[in-house]
Amino acid sequence: MLWRLPEVTLAPDVIFYIGPLPVTNTLLCTWISIIILVAFFYFGSRRQEMIPRGIQNLAEYAVESLLSLVEGVAGKEKGKKFFPLVATFFIFILVSNLLDVIPGVDTVGQINTQILKTHPGSQPVLGFLLFGDISNAVIPWIRPATSDLNLTFAMAIVSVVTCQVFGFSTLGAKEHLSKFFNFRSLLKFNFEGIIEFFVGLLEVVSEIARIISFAFRLFGNIFAGSVVLAVFAFILPFAADVIFIPFELFVAFVQALVFSLLTLVFLQISTSSHEQHGEHEEEAEAEYERREQEATAMGR
Repeated sequence: MLWRLPEVTLAPDVIFYIGPLPVTNTLLCTWISIIILVAFFYFGSRRQEMIPRGIQNLAEYAVESLLSLVEGVAGKEKGKKFFPLVATFFIFILVSNLLDVIPGVDTVGQINTQILKTHPGSQPVLGFLLFGDISNAVIPWIRPATSDLNLTFAMAIVSVVTCQVFGFSTLGAKEHLSKFFNFRSLLKFNFEGIIEFFVGLLEVVSEIARIISFAFRLFGNIFAGSVVLAVFAFILPFAADVIFIPFELFVAFVQALVFSLLTLVFLQISTSSHEQHGEHEEEAEAEYERREQEATAMGR
């Protein structure tokens, strides 16, 4: 056998230590993503011209597009507050995901000596090329950062906690907590009030479940994409890259957009009171009636 299927492991591999700190291949990829972003925005903003071009043009287009999207959902006032977090999530996740399709990621690394010991008759060619029974004896130096469940959980926690912080600061502690612990509904002394109280408790469960869904959605899609690329590169060399790399690029963009948009929507929900929802509904009904009257008048 010329090649073996790669070993699939959920946990990232430790590639070196900085003192007592273990550095995994996903942590190294996180640092690389940060360096890329810092370099991109540094060179995109160091010489600002009235007519942007090159990197400045791309950076301004990205920022303006994201700002327009955020303000379109949350409005200008809230949009400016939400923009830093939402844009950071989108850009960082996108760059981390895109690193998965770069040659060498998940394929170039150090040799796993434990596998070599189980196949004493096989040795690396030229000291680093692996074939046959030891073809999967590689610990990659770089693995996509978002294929690490630790990172996706950390980002999910930041997203949910920030939503609560904005909710407290915008609505106040009393009104924000009433979304979850609606004791006023119990004072109605009827079945509807009891239902409203338990619906509020379900909101607490949904906030916790949101962390899990955020983390596993991003992790699952990126990790599965990495495995698919590795397996089909073994089954259909070269042809698999042509077929699956464009698909992975699409998934990388969609997952970054989904995570950031969901964060934006939950931020908007957390900072909106029940009364505001009612006001928005009344405004929508009034606008509908006004447009219907205008249409009737024009028909006459």
